[in-house]
Amino acid sequence: MKRIRAAVITVVTASTLIWPAAAGAASAAPVVAVHAGAQLPVAPGAALRVVPRWTYQHGGKIAVIARCSPRRDLRVVTSGLLRHPVLLRRGGNLLIVIGPKTNAGKYTITLWCVSKNNQVDAIDVKSVKILKRFGRFKQPAPPGLPKHFRPNVTVTSGPPAPPAHGRKKGH
Repeated sequence: MKRIRAAVITVVTASTLIWPAAAGAASAAPVVAVHAGAQLPVAPGAALRVVPRWTYQHGGKIAVIARCSPRRDLRVVTSGLLRHPVLLRRGGNLLIVIGPKTNAGKYTITLWCVSKNNQVDAIDVKSVKILKRFGRFKQPAPPGLPKHFRPNVTVTSGPPAPPAHGRKKGH
């Protein structure tokens, strides 16, 4: 339980630190000389696949397939669609069912690979579009899920969770 709590805290703090640093690091990337016989260490990576890229409100489904190069890394999926970060321990397949209170718009889904030392190894970001279904107009059917997709975790989307602490309004 401590590892899960530490992983969520790490993700939240890293999200505020990594994005500004990534913008500055891209412009000032160091040049490394590679010799013919030298082997460079392999950096950990994250692979996030989101199928389909769009769906409708109220009943749409999104398949999220998350992979981290170190197999023992904890996979944490965050998004504006989800009420809280979702931890994927035993497998990287997540099914998001779009709930009735989800607003139409463009959302990002982020995968964080957290090592056993509670440090973020790798990040991957994909975007998804949620469209509004108009009652009497003919609209195309949403794309289906992958044929052999079996979710390990199923989550219904919704508004963010209320804060657990703090005063209630009006008191």
